[in-house]
Amino acid sequence: MVGLGEREVFSNMVEMVVAGVETTLEGTGYVVVLREKEGHARFPIAVGFAEARAIKTALRGDPWPQPHELILNLLRSFGAVLTQVEIRTLAGGVCHARLCIYWKGRWIEVTCRPSDGIALALRSGCPILVAEDVLAKAGWVLSCIGSSRPAPPVDDESLAIFRDFVNSLNLDNHGGGSR
Repeated sequence: MVGLGEREVFSNMVEMVVAGVETTLEGTGYVVVLREKEGHARFPIAVGFAEARAIKTALRGDPWPQPHELILNLLRSFGAVLTQVEIRTLAGGVCHARLCIYWKGRWIEVTCRPSDGIALALRSGCPILVAEDVLAKAGWVLSCIGSSRPAPPVDDESLAIFRDFVNSLNLDNHGGGSR
């Protein structure tokens, strides 16, 4: 979905950085862990193998061309700038993201998978923003000291998919870095 014209500004967005890409204990899945840039919140996003690889190569600064690099080169060739990636909604355990692009004095918003948005943000250097209500539903806080964001309620069954995924993380093998 593409929208042109005036850009709707969301003031309830939290800037996040990539804390790493992890595998589940079973080794059958991957999760990108975002962490709050100026706080303690963490936000896991389940991704496939190809998406995990694209994000890991961006974290390492791998010079080998990737499809996401092609997208950024196309944007640059048209004089467009990826200004930020926003993860705005969470429905049915699935996050929905948008690329915010500025081109010839106009805003263009393109819907995308969060994993693609993250890979593009890492390569372009633009910020990754997550809506506070999404973070409140599916994120967690490592330490409540110095954080104004409470941990999500433990008994909320709509969060079971995230709880199961977090519990399956292999935290002994940190597979990423920080942006």
